[in-house]
Amino acid sequence: MLFYNTGQLLFQMDLVVFLLSFVVILVGCEFFTNGVEWVGKRFRLSEGAVGSILAAVGTAMPETLIPLIAILFIGGDAGHEIGTGAILGAPFMLATLALFVCGLSVLIFAKRRKTKTLHINGKLIRRDLRIFLIAYSLAVVAVFVPLEFRWVKWIVGASLIPLYGYYMWLTIQRKDGMCEDGDLKCLYFHRMANRISGKAPEKETVPDEVSEAFRKAVYTSEPPTYLIIAQVLMGLLAIIVGANMFVQQIQSIADAIGLNPLILALIIAPIATELPEKFNSFIWIKDGKDTYAIGNITGAMVFQSCFPVTIGVLLTDWHIDISNTVQFLQAVSIGVALLSASVLYLRSSHRELHMSGLMLGGVLYVLFLVLVLMSV
Repeated sequence: MLFYNTGQLLFQMDLVVFLLSFVVILVGCEFFTNGVEWVGKRFRLSEGAVGSILAAVGTAMPETLIPLIAILFIGGDAGHEIGTGAILGAPFMLATLALFVCGLSVLIFAKRRKTKTLHINGKLIRRDLRIFLIAYSLAVVAVFVPLEFRWVKWIVGASLIPLYGYYMWLTIQRKDGMCEDGDLKCLYFHRMANRISGKAPEKETVPDEVSEAFRKAVYTSEPPTYLIIAQVLMGLLAIIVGANMFVQQIQSIADAIGLNPLILALIIAPIATELPEKFNSFIWIKDGKDTYAIGNITGAMVFQSCFPVTIGVLLTDWHIDISNTVQFLQAVSIGVALLSASVLYLRSSHRELHMSGLMLGGVLYVLFLVLVLMSV
């Protein structure tokens, strides 16, 4: 009886920490998106540089560390399998569930936004997806090449980082869609600094035009660069800590309820590692910053198809045997990611992206989920 009560208490504690990790990630994403927008304004960066590079790389870092740690520190066949699965699973999740979350966000905020479409910079999004399709297709070629043709893998591994460098150059040097003041919120760290320093005026019962003008001047003045950078780093740290907490609690809860490891590896764990991108896009769609929202996802897809894939190609066998159940499902996830990205590429040819194109990601994810459950 004591053992049962102790086990039940531990399970409840896992659930509490699980929910707390959600809060940590969400708060981290709120601070990160607010800070990275100010980085764009301060350094006069384009929407692409902010959404597809800064935000995408920042939020992609937590899941990029997972395969690197698995390959270098766990090692052996187990480490290589975990690393390969994590590398291939990230683009799949971004191209399906993350895009579905964007579509769902549009539906949730339709009344507030007064539209059921996303207004995007189509050229920017198509550029992201074009590079992703090239890079990920190279990764697919390498993963199915026979093991004796190792030289092909080395060529692919050596080409992906330069390809990402070319993508960064394209994105930064093209100034289409410059960051504007628009509805840019006050930097949270700047607001807190003003309150602490006593610059924020006391709330008055009788309207005072002078104090109101002073209040507006305080809260709309530009924050110092060091505060912007500090907030971005704090937000990123919270995202990493929250994501690690989330993954650990998922593992504990899965063990407690006896969840099949295959479901944990292919479905639940990848959802956890891609939470930052989903939350960021949710926040940006709420604020009507649609290019940031989609660019955060497509930019992360480009990053994930270059840097982590290079690690996998150069440091593992990087080979899939479709006769193996898990590896067959990984092969299916590759095909789904490429299909979803191709559809989005075609649909983003205009400045308006309809919700139906994003919801397709959810349909593809459900079909994959059914296939996994049938394979268990």
